[in-house]
Amino acid sequence: MKKQNLQDERVVAQRRKINSEAYGILMIALLFSMLIQQYLLNAPFKQYAVEFICFLCMSFYVIIRYMTLGLNIYGEGKRAKAIPIVNSIVAGIVVTVINGVLNYTQYAAQYREAGIGYFIAVLAITFISATVLSFVVLFGLDYLNKKKQSKIQKQLDEKEQEE
Repeated sequence: MKKQNLQDERVVAQRRKINSEAYGILMIALLFSMLIQQYLLNAPFKQYAVEFICFLCMSFYVIIRYMTLGLNIYGEGKRAKAIPIVNSIVAGIVVTVINGVLNYTQYAAQYREAGIGYFIAVLAITFISATVLSFVVLFGLDYLNKKKQSKIQKQLDEKEQEE
């Protein structure tokens, strides 16, 4: 007879929560590592390529797993509907700040000669473009996710009717 290791559900839930938090912290660390190497250290891409590939692959893996299982990417509840909008605005702000700092440090003399209006116009266009692009991507993922959920629900309904 095999000995089974029975674990308390609370212990299992806490371990899963810790692992999930560790994954989140690692993803944030990879993102900051890439940003620091790219923008502050002016490192070539080959120096932070491993971080980039790991970050991108793990992001795709999580999204694909959520979608194939029919889980909501953005969670449940009223806040889940606002997440794509908030995330796209935050992404637009982050891209604009990074692009603004880099552009101003590299082209400060040109902006002083031509006036600060061009710099502000570039920032506005960057913000709008980044926000719209990230919203389209997030909305598309949400659409595909809902489509998969309805397909799974339909399969479950068909199985239920057969029984």
